[in-house]
Amino acid sequence: MSIDTTPLAGVRTSRRSLVRGAAWTVPVVAVATTAPAFAASPCASTTIVWSAVGSSGSTFVSTTSGGVVVTLTVSGQTTALNNRTISNVQTGGQSSNLRFYSTSANNSAQTATFTFTRNGQPVDVINLRFSFLDIDSGGANWDDRVTVNTPGFAYTIANQTYVTGNGGTGSNAFRANGYNTSAATPGNTSNGNVAVSWAGPISSMSFTYAQDGSASGSPFIGISNMSFQPVIC
Repeated sequence: MSIDTTPLAGVRTSRRSLVRGAAWTVPVVAVATTAPAFAASPCASTTIVWSAVGSSGSTFVSTTSGGVVVTLTVSGQTTALNNRTISNVQTGGQSSNLRFYSTSANNSAQTATFTFTRNGQPVDVINLRFSFLDIDSGGANWDDRVTVNTPGFAYTIANQTYVTGNGGTGSNAFRANGYNTSAATPGNTSNGNVAVSWAGPISSMSFTYAQDGSASGSPFIGISNMSFQPVIC
């Protein structure tokens, strides 16, 4: 038995059949390129207001803001009285702040780390921002130094007459621009402040607060209320 291989006359693809075939492919492409819901609808910004978290003088450990658990841990020389406490006393012009105190040890230093979690797992945040408050020098009594350990940050020094540095290590730390600046940086002014921010995403942030030499008189810095946006609502 033979097989007829002669092409059928008049059989060809019409414009209508091409259009019909193309129409079936469109939904496949649309489904494949659908973006996640949170990418199209960014989460709202949330702010930790320290004075609302606890009373003045209370030690801060953790709080929940925007569905994200924010936890603070400290390491190093952390035993100074009133360290990591909430304050409603004006610091850097802010009546809601979180304070970190130095011990009297020579070159006293502590590292503060804030972590962001949800259901016990790290979670990313974006647009994290706050200010370091009241970075100054008391002459021979203290000399504040702040080093930012988490890369990718931007900063703005409120008044470069009184504060210098870029947040790096050693002589690059945010520090007083002069031997004794405390008289020019009282608690009701922003002269000793540095605003910092991370576009992110990040799931933790840390900084080191240190003294250049010995310290007396219970020196401290503060941080302002902290705002950020969760990546996933």
